[in-house]
Amino acid sequence: MLTKKYILLLLALSTNLAYAQSYPNVRGTWEAVSAVSASSGTEDKQARLVLSNKKDAAILKFVVSSQDGGAFHGETVWRDGVKNLVVGVFHRDGKTLTSSSDVGVGTGYVANEEMEFCSAIVVTSKNRASCTLLKKVK
Repeated sequence: MLTKKYILLLLALSTNLAYAQSYPNVRGTWEAVSAVSASSGTEDKQARLVLSNKKDAAILKFVVSSQDGGAFHGETVWRDGVKNLVVGVFHRDGKTLTSSSDVGVGTGYVANEEMEFCSAIVVTSKNRASCTLLKKVK
């Protein structure tokens, strides 16, 4: 009986340690290296289809102002000057991330001072998806 308690205790500790690892430091300024983007209107609000592989097609800059372990907060800056507050968390692997903003959700990864930040807008007036490769500059 005592052995079962020790096994359960070790299992519980190892589960908690799975999230108690180190995460990359993402605080600072990240600037676009390349991007791909697709946008269109919706069925109710028609708009022109735009497909782009230009560097400024998506996020130009991502400034991460705070981080606590695997959780972070920052602001994205888009070509048209629109800024969105973003919160995000790292997955257990310490590289993959999931984010949320006022207008959408995203995924990505961080490795070797590079970040791929992909997002999809979640509004009823527009469809948009994009991925930006960013490099840390500060």
